[in-house]
Amino acid sequence: MLSYKDGVLHLDGRSLKNLVGEAETPFFLFSEAQLRDNYAALEHGLSQAGGPATIRYCAKTNNEAGVLRILASCGSDVMTSHPAEVQLALQCGFPPERIAYQRPVLKVHEVENVLEAGTTFVHAYRQEDLEVLDKVATRLGKEIRVSLRVRNDSFYLRLSPLNLLSRRLGFQETEIDAAVKRIVASQHLKLYALNYYCGTQQESTTSFQGLMRTVVRICVKIKTRFGIAPGEINFGGGIPSHSLNRMRLPRLWDRTGDQLEGLDSALALERFGRALAGQFIQEAHKAGLDPLPAVAAEPGRSIVSNAGVLLTRVHALEGNWAFLDASHNYLGESVLFFRRRIFPLVSAAGQRQQYYHLSGNTLNTMDVLDLRRRLPPLNPADVLCFADAGAYTISRASRYAGLSPAVYMLQRDGAMRMIRRPEEFSDLAGPMTILDGEGSPRV
Repeated sequence: MLSYKDGVLHLDGRSLKNLVGEAETPFFLFSEAQLRDNYAALEHGLSQAGGPATIRYCAKTNNEAGVLRILASCGSDVMTSHPAEVQLALQCGFPPERIAYQRPVLKVHEVENVLEAGTTFVHAYRQEDLEVLDKVATRLGKEIRVSLRVRNDSFYLRLSPLNLLSRRLGFQETEIDAAVKRIVASQHLKLYALNYYCGTQQESTTSFQGLMRTVVRICVKIKTRFGIAPGEINFGGGIPSHSLNRMRLPRLWDRTGDQLEGLDSALALERFGRALAGQFIQEAHKAGLDPLPAVAAEPGRSIVSNAGVLLTRVHALEGNWAFLDASHNYLGESVLFFRRRIFPLVSAAGQRQQYYHLSGNTLNTMDVLDLRRRLPPLNPADVLCFADAGAYTISRASRYAGLSPAVYMLQRDGAMRMIRRPEEFSDLAGPMTILDGEGSPRV
């Protein structure tokens, strides 16, 4: 994906120095080739569980239409998080039967909108969700395929304050019986799947094992007690981007120069999927689960993270501070959680490196993109490339003290195409009701 040729950083064989000359920084740039490679690698790895695996891309990770269209063409399913995202998925080429919907609390009018759009696969997190689904499905005369979220109650989860928050979501194991009874009693609901979530950017498949064992056990109980079996076990999200590192204390202090090795991690992704599939087969055989349900996953970060980069220019230097034209507004995940690799566009091999703090372009005190980053000597107008910028960046962008930049797609034929224009005044003011001089709304 990224490589230096003749001292210049290239993406998929195209000089980023030349591409920066075609577009104003800052901007995001995605690799179509890497998107497709990531999808194919994970699908192939998970399919080792014995049959075709469903990749249900989590759209909230990055819902750019240009990204969604490519994944739809790959054959991906998609997980949506609000009715407008369902409409977006439809327009991007996902057929209704490949669209799933989830909310922490399901609302009648939202479920109506989703069903009327043709989507009939819904995740349920609470017993009350099943009442809502049955009510709407009965009124509209439609069957809803239901996936029950199993709550993550593992002991190790409680050791992480961030992961601890996810314990509010899903059915406890003791609540599953009642949920299945409610589904069986309905003429319009069908138990289709069990799903779980063990936290973002899990660096080892062992993190999935405890919940996987629980869900397999629940699946066997359902088959024994009700004579039905979920057709799918869904590993959820958390499959990592192997080129993005979780921040640890040594990494926080020792920010050595970044290496290009490992950025194109499709092979590692396939191995991870293969290991998950093997783990599932072992747990299913131990529990006596036969026949095996299909497997699914709802990846986000592992599909898009390393497929996107952010190009940003140094505007000024003040001591060890480098002021960039990019902003934490659209690179929102904390530098204390994850460490992205950063590369200069022109190789500085052999040059002595120094530490820089990287400031964003707003007056927000927290607009800091990195601290103590080891880089070659910088000058105003130099351009830096932030790797692993494809996930939870532009999709979480804020207009606080600034607007979002353009997004481009580098196509497989080498052409660069804009898939999102930079925001402007109309995007800021468009949703507002602006008052005229007499205090009346102006339309």
